[in-house]
Amino acid sequence: MTKQHTTGRSVDDMNPTRTRTTKSRSPGRPTPLVVGGIVTIVAAGTFAAFPAAALAATPRSSAPSGSSQPSDPACTPAVFSQAQQKVETDLAHRVSQLNSLLAEVNQPSGHLAPGDKQTLVNDISGFELPGIQGLQAQVQQATTCAQLRADAHSMVFDYRVYVVMTPQTELTIGADDETYVEDRFVALEPVIAAAIQNAKAHGKDVTAAEAAFDDLKSQVGAAQSETHGLSVQLLQQEPHGYPANWQVFLAARTSESNARTDLHTAYADAEQIREDLK
Repeated sequence: MTKQHTTGRSVDDMNPTRTRTTKSRSPGRPTPLVVGGIVTIVAAGTFAAFPAAALAATPRSSAPSGSSQPSDPACTPAVFSQAQQKVETDLAHRVSQLNSLLAEVNQPSGHLAPGDKQTLVNDISGFELPGIQGLQAQVQQATTCAQLRADAHSMVFDYRVYVVMTPQTELTIGADDETYVEDRFVALEPVIAAAIQNAKAHGKDVTAAEAAFDDLKSQVGAAQSETHGLSVQLLQQEPHGYPANWQVFLAARTSESNARTDLHTAYADAEQIREDLK
């Protein structure tokens, strides 16, 4: 994705002399997947292992809001120093946020697809961070309200750290995490099927296990439908697309939440199969 600058105005900050005191809440991942737990099916001497899609208990974020309150005072010669300090603070917060996002993207234990990871790294370290850091230097050298006003406007409108880059990053990570779990389930479905058939061949009643397995496959398929193509769509969003692309992020959050529920149910089915085949 190529980030582009925009000169248009949006509802995010109608007065570029006013900078923001609070971050917009990102749709974020509904709850991040913690991948890697293993459930073992023991059936007539056959061991089949598949991932437990255990989920963290704390949501990524609360209900999203597409804008935040501007701060006072607006820049005038009498309060220039205070206004300059406020913009410098807001820029520093954005640098911290971008560094945090970059750390998430580079998490060694993560499951970002290589292409998605590279795109996010390029966007954050090749566009967002250099741009915001460049504005830091400009703001420090500003001597007039007009200069400060232009830099504050660029900070918000050209980079959209909180309302585009943040949800884009977190939701892409969430989509790829869920896709990873879906793929693990799909890869192990033949193993689970063989375990059930083996138990049946040894005279065990597998009626409940077969029903749970059917539901597991259905739930995984539903999760795949929710996440299919999601990261591609998310990575197409750019700063100048706000506020229209906020709806893309909200829809993606809903899809990921639905997929998470489906994978929870699939895991419950897997646990039921394990119990039935003991």
